Amino acid sequence: MKKEEKKLYSIIKKLQGNVLIIGVEDEQLLVAISENPNISKCNLLNAITNNFKERKKMRGRKKNFQIRKLRKKFHKKKVDDILCNIEDIYPYLKTFVKDSVYINRGKLYFYGEKGKYDLEKTLRKYKKYQAKVEQKFEGNYFFITISNEHSKTNKLKDIWFSISEFMMWLYEIIGDMLIN
Repeated sequence: MKKEEKKLYSIIKKLQGNVLIIGVEDEQLLVAISENPNISKCNLLNAITNNFKERKKMRGRKKNFQIRKLRKKFHKKKVDDILCNIEDIYPYLKTFVKDSVYINRGKLYFYGEKGKYDLEKTLRKYKKYQAKVEQKFEGNYFFITISNEHSKTNKLKDIWFSISEFMMWLYEIIGDMLIN
């Protein structure tokens, strides 16, 4: 077993309560999740659980939903832990940051391959909400733990951060156009 897989198993053993898992498709990891007695409710979001046969195997504590309906599905601070594969969440990262801070009251775990993604922008977005961020690199993979226990959200703060991110994006585009 690789170091990365051992790290994922140790994270899965730490999960407890109401858990949201996004992008985990390895069957051994899904079995480890279903065997964890500390998980009271587990919501999965990935391609495997949309298959009828796989859903039948994973019945019981698991449910499916769409990523764009996170705030509608979960209310404020109702999810204890979130485990995400950044490969599946990266296209939705613009809205996922504020949604994850809104629904999560515990820890958020990201994992993925190093070098493909701009992690500094993502971590900067979480630090705006006063979330504690830890990074660990093992081989070619990274593991990020974000503690949302003391993070605070409100509509005005979300609107301000959205406007500032849009202005930074616009500034980068204008700068690229002037340079070219």
